[in-house]
Amino acid sequence: MRPRFLVRDRAVLTGHTQRDPQRFGVTVTDPVSGVDFEVAVFKYPGPPGARQVLAVHGFRGDHHGLELIVDGLAAYEVWVPDLPGFGVSGALLDAKHSVEHYGNIINQIAKTMANPTLVGHSFGSLIAAAAVADQSVDYPHLVLLNPIAKPALDAGTPSDRAATLVTDGFYRLCAALPSAAGRRLLGNKLIVWATGAFMTKTDDPRVLAYTHDQHQAYFSDFDSPTTLLEAYEASITQTVADFADRLRIPVTLIGGADDELSSPEDIAALEEVLATDDVETYVLQNTGHLMHYERSVATAALIHWRL
Repeated sequence: MRPRFLVRDRAVLTGHTQRDPQRFGVTVTDPVSGVDFEVAVFKYPGPPGARQVLAVHGFRGDHHGLELIVDGLAAYEVWVPDLPGFGVSGALLDAKHSVEHYGNIINQIAKTMANPTLVGHSFGSLIAAAAVADQSVDYPHLVLLNPIAKPALDAGTPSDRAATLVTDGFYRLCAALPSAAGRRLLGNKLIVWATGAFMTKTDDPRVLAYTHDQHQAYFSDFDSPTTLLEAYEASITQTVADFADRLRIPVTLIGGADDELSSPEDIAALEEVLATDDVETYVLQNTGHLMHYERSVATAALIHWRL
């Protein structure tokens, strides 16, 4: 399942210079036990005095998934943590991997920064919304990419909802198996490829190859099948609307016209319930739930313009 048109230089896809991150650790406390542990953060330096952006990746991803967008935000210093339990960050020590607990961790990281704008993609949109709703950090702006606006079991066509039920059963099965067997099944190359193929809308062979290559390389960097199941349950049971009445800062919503998980109608309904009176919504045509790969240039341009 190796992609046919491998892309190693991201500038080929974006026209922007590829930015290399500096990795460091931020010490945070477990939201339940208060025990200290470290989260890996990847900082993409900006010009001197640059404003800071804190970006939250989606489910089963890590910092790599947002790099095409980060390359287009060269005017900013961008921090992208690997969420606990994903990438090179260890799992939460005692707390469940819930939206609220992840939001707590993001706020702890934000408190080490200088008034960052908060960006979240997909599952990261839930986490970012929960972080802002907590109101313990004074964020100047919230940007939600492919925001989760409707519960997964209610979103899309009947076939999309059936796919969600199958996915739910799959993650539960993998968590119930011995850990090694569950991990092998979750990392099966054909299954990982099919997941990306289901959500991909692009007809650009370079973008398609990059997307599949990223999924094969990083989609299985999770702490354990149990951790993955907890995060998955969180991703399908809550929506940004659950936090809407506490989102009183400027908000930017960027969705895809062909997004199976959050349609333009769902995002419009979300916009109506946000507490803020400063909200702008953009819907990218011919775009699904993987805008961070398929429409990264347009997405970065909209973020830059809005900020």
